[in-house]
Amino acid sequence: MNHPSSINTLKIKFARMSEVTIQALVMFGLLVGLVLLTGWWDPNFFSPFSLRSVMRDTAIWSLFALGQAVVIISGGIDLSVGSLICFLGVVTVVTLNSDLALSFPLVLILILGIAAAIGTLHGILICKFDLQPFLVTLCSLLTFRGFARVITHDKTVSFNPAEQPLLRELGAGVWLGIPVPVYVLIGVLIPLGFFMHCTVPGRYLYAIGFNAEAARFSGVRVNLLRTSSFALCSVLTAIAAILETADVGSVPPSSAGLAYEMYGITGAVLGGCALSGGRGSLVGVVIGMAILRVIKSAIVFLGINTYWTFAVTGLVLLAAVMIDAWIRQRRCG
Repeated sequence: MNHPSSINTLKIKFARMSEVTIQALVMFGLLVGLVLLTGWWDPNFFSPFSLRSVMRDTAIWSLFALGQAVVIISGGIDLSVGSLICFLGVVTVVTLNSDLALSFPLVLILILGIAAAIGTLHGILICKFDLQPFLVTLCSLLTFRGFARVITHDKTVSFNPAEQPLLRELGAGVWLGIPVPVYVLIGVLIPLGFFMHCTVPGRYLYAIGFNAEAARFSGVRVNLLRTSSFALCSVLTAIAAILETADVGSVPPSSAGLAYEMYGITGAVLGGCALSGGRGSLVGVVIGMAILRVIKSAIVFLGINTYWTFAVTGLVLLAAVMIDAWIRQRRCG
């Protein structure tokens, strides 16, 4: 029998938990439920191949979603993610296959540099010219998808895994039974989490998203930090593009990265990011992307037509927004 004081203590602790933590815990419970339901319906879901596929995709998707989350936390949004994955994937393959014979490390530096320049351009257009992030990145969504199709003449490009073993290993490799992209995600998540929660610029990004004008009057270099958030988003997207290209082995310019910007936004919201800015959990974002990836597998294992994938994703996003509103109402009440 629980002592009344113990119950009151638990209630106080629950009340002191942040909205983001509560939502992350709710989403983690949903993830566990989806995994158990799918595995119960079809035990093949728990096969090593299936689990590695889910982990690999979750890791790759989480990378660009983390970048999206940083931008959302600072009060912006980036709709160019999917097209950047396509464009940067195309540039990776074309550069490797060109007569220049560049080594993969040089191509990697080139791709990350291009991504940083694109993200910085987004930030300059938004901060210096006072343009809306939605419109600026929407233009990039169209532009870079178009560039990818022009460069390839709208034909799928691919690379030879035997000639690029390091690239192939990054995307499709397995170490100690865990896909290599998972280690890449951990290598990004730890320093990014430290930056966002344990450094002054990281905490300023939350402050900017919560109230940009108040942050500016407090002496925060709002434009510089917001521009940096877009540059970081593009760089993380570039890493995801390289890993996905390495895993698949080819890049179809018309469909690569299609709707990934929506996946990123959905994963961020599921993880506790408020679209108005100022709030979000990086671990929660990974949980959100895992939910989306498990849903994708569940649709297949439950025998549901794959045409339902986008519809289910939209309903999940709506549910996440409703849960977020409910949590805020409970806290205010």
